[in-house]
Amino acid sequence: MKAQKYSKEGKLLSEIELPASLFESKYSSGAIYDAIKAENANLRSGNHHTKTRSEVSGGGKKPWSQKGTGRARQGSIRAPHWVGGGTVHGPRKRDYSYNVSPKVKRRAVLSVLNKKAQDAVIKVVEDLDPKEFSTKAFSTLFNNIGLKNTGVIGFLVGGENDFLKKSVRNIPTVKYINSKRIAVRDILYNRNLVITEGALGEILKHYGEGK
Repeated sequence: MKAQKYSKEGKLLSEIELPASLFESKYSSGAIYDAIKAENANLRSGNHHTKTRSEVSGGGKKPWSQKGTGRARQGSIRAPHWVGGGTVHGPRKRDYSYNVSPKVKRRAVLSVLNKKAQDAVIKVVEDLDPKEFSTKAFSTLFNNIGLKNTGVIGFLVGGENDFLKKSVRNIPTVKYINSKRIAVRDILYNRNLVITEGALGEILKHYGEGK
């Protein structure tokens, strides 16, 4: 599969062949589903908490006598059937996170990359190493590549670069992705995927054939 390669300014340089070990793998919707399900679960805080009758304040005194009132016997105004009482089987704080195997994660990443390449929405750009913050410069870069008003752009870069990260974070349609911490949801949920040469090398190193 092939992709267009651009300069740092967004000028079309050539058409390059994408690594076969990354972009010609077998597509697996099941692996994508499992990976994204795990990522979504790991994002859940699990802070929801309802109080049981033992945790609700008050209700230490028996509402009325056991016998002689004509009413049903009651032991506490904080029983579950009372207004303001405890909750039965309500949500409690818990950890939702779990991990998928490295094999499944690799298959999911390669499946998404393969689909993006087939749809011809992958662009390769020369490595960027800005020395100052400039949102305008990166906005111009994406416009020159032809991605203006095309929807969400996944910007896959090699490693962390503070100048680069902070320069693109004010562009609402750009999603910054570190190639060393790829989330399947980040590379899947976008209209176009822009990959730097360094990031392409990192992906090949971690997810290429034999990994």
